[in-house]
Amino acid sequence: MNSFSFNRFGKTLRWVMAVNFRTLLMWTIGSVVAVFVGELMSAEIGKYSADEMVNLYGTMGAPLFVLVSLIMASTIVSSVNEKRKRQAFLMMPSTNLEKYLSLLVYTSVICVACISLALVLGDCLRMVWFKTASFFVVHQVQASVSNPVDACHAWSSALPGLIGNLTPHVLGADSDRYTWFYIAMNLFVIFAIVVWNLSLMVICGTLLRKYAFVVASLIIILCSILLSWTIHHFGLFLFWGDVWKDGVHYESEVGTLAYVLAVLLPVLTVFNYWASFHIFKHFELITNKWTNYDIRRPYPVGP
Repeated sequence: MNSFSFNRFGKTLRWVMAVNFRTLLMWTIGSVVAVFVGELMSAEIGKYSADEMVNLYGTMGAPLFVLVSLIMASTIVSSVNEKRKRQAFLMMPSTNLEKYLSLLVYTSVICVACISLALVLGDCLRMVWFKTASFFVVHQVQASVSNPVDACHAWSSALPGLIGNLTPHVLGADSDRYTWFYIAMNLFVIFAIVVWNLSLMVICGTLLRKYAFVVASLIIILCSILLSWTIHHFGLFLFWGDVWKDGVHYESEVGTLAYVLAVLLPVLTVFNYWASFHIFKHFELITNKWTNYDIRRPYPVGP
């Protein structure tokens, strides 16, 4: 059974979802309540105007979404860390790749989708609450030649602001100021950084039984410090997007460091996922207290 089967993969994924359904449901409901209560408390404590409040929700929601998504990615094997669940999972009639991908899709896709759903439902509950209670008076933005009349209510959705904060600035309203190559490189590097962060969480989650997110976060912080030091010490830059002279906007420039990251990060990402799968292939029922992999023990070559 060396070939990949979508049928077996689907059944394995359904098993993973069935085993973790109650936990995922409780976490999703709890996240909905947390978002709803958090928005109500921030509005009551801060006494913001309607537009300030909605903008605050979008600003706070973006890093919260990223943080929780990374945490979910680091829990790739948490659902099968118990001996009984691991035994049932490893004995399933599917290949190692199908089992690994089922865990990866569950934590990196399904759990993230539930996070998104929780943010949407929590924000909708806040909208309904303020609409029903008429908590705020309509905040009218002053009209001007460049800024038409716009009304922001307390029951306005914060999702456009959240999506805007998650969207790269090169895709914003002033995207016509940049060349197509600059935009393509900017998006590729941002995508490479995001995927590398996820892959780092996955390999730490696969290797470590405890504190995987903490260890991965420390590595990310150290890499960020190293990157910042390199930029300042050697005078390098990633992107130089606002080059103006005599009121004329000149072609945006892609720095050398951006080319390096565009090559290095995908290579590191592939290695992280490969190493994570290699570790997963040699899972045993009883493992080390801290790790799922014993480098001192020889393993047979498996599929």
